[in-house]
Amino acid sequence: MIWDRLDRFTELSKFKSLSEAARNGNISQSTWTRDINDLEQAFKLRLVQRNYNGIKLTEKRHKLLKLITMFKTNLKNFKSSI
Repeated sequence: MIWDRLDRFTELSKFKSLSEAARNGNISQSTWTRDINDLEQAFKLRLVQRNYNGIKLTEKRHKLLKLITMFKTNLKNFKSSI
C-alpha cells in the first residue's frame, strides 16, 4: 500500500543511510530501496540522492514530507471529530 511506503519514508529522514535505516527500523535495506524507487516512480520525482556517504534528501523530498505530515495531522483531527 502506498500509505505504508509514505509513512516509512517519513522515518527515513532520521537516518544517514539506507543500511542505518534498515538496522534501526527492522526493515531490510532492499525494502527501503524498493519503497524509495516505487515512490520516485509514482511521483516522477527524485526524492533521494545516493552517494558513497549514504543518502541525501532532495528539496522535493522535503516538500513531500511536509505534505505527508499535514495529511497525518488532518487525518488525526478527522478521526477525533467523528
